[in-house]
Amino acid sequence: MATTKKSYSDLDQQQIFKRSYNEESGTLGVDGFVAGKVGRKVVRSITTTNVANDTEVFTFSENGEHLFTIQVVYADDTLATLVSVERTA
Repeated sequence: MATTKKSYSDLDQQQIFKRSYNEESGTLGVDGFVAGKVGRKVVRSITTTNVANDTEVFTFSENGEHLFTIQVVYADDTLATLVSVERTA
């Protein structure tokens, strides 16, 4: 189990499933850093790197601490058609 300072939820199992289920997409939500909390911003801590003409890498950090890296691959250099998005670090 991960070491964390977060407190445990007071919700029971059924309440947790209700809160995490997205009826529009039929999925369970496991939101990321920005989507995880209303009002959360990433300011001046996203670094974008063009690895190739069709690939971008976004590095997210907060207060100098690396959070995660996302690689976005497009069909071509127009960046119009998304092929894949992967968390790489």
